[in-house]
Amino acid sequence: MIKFNKIFTLFFISCSLIYGQDKTNLEIINELVDSSTSKIAIDLGDFNFTCKLNINSPSEYFLLNQKVVNSFAGKEVKIDIDSSTANVINYSLTRVGVEYSNLFKDGLFGNYLMERRITFSGYFSIQKLTVISNANNFNFTVTDTISYDNYNNLENTSLPFTKGKVPEPPFLPSILEPVVAITTVVVSVILFFSVRTK
Repeated sequence: MIKFNKIFTLFFISCSLIYGQDKTNLEIINELVDSSTSKIAIDLGDFNFTCKLNINSPSEYFLLNQKVVNSFAGKEVKIDIDSSTANVINYSLTRVGVEYSNLFKDGLFGNYLMERRITFSGYFSIQKLTVISNANNFNFTVTDTISYDNYNNLENTSLPFTKGKVPEPPFLPSILEPVVAITTVVVSVILFFSVRTK
């Protein structure tokens, strides 16, 4: 019995590792913030100078500002809070959004799955002294598949940019599935008793 429990525990842990929990929309967006600051850090080249960071984004993305600051600091970019600094990084977000599409079933009696697409785009410029030394945009997209029943747990109700419009499940398959299941049971019972009587 002890050996069976050990095997069962090992099986359960391995299944948990294989089928990990989906990342929330905000977790993915935070990773995309890191990707954007990494791109800018590469363009900065030499980190020996300090920079002022100007974040100019729509108000709905305000809560991402601190993540942007932390992400630059994590890459050892020296951010100066003194407004007289001549070196400036201008960072702007133009679009952060979540879209759900392509609703489909995982097998005949499986759960509904759908495609999740998270987009993150904006632009930046690097000003050294009085010269714009570099200006570019960034555009990142992450696409994966999630469970239709679980999408609520991946959104943050207080952050609109983590939410998206969800496609409605088709009406006909939701009716046909119970009908097929009941018909299968009835046919199985009829066949079972007809074979027994013979």
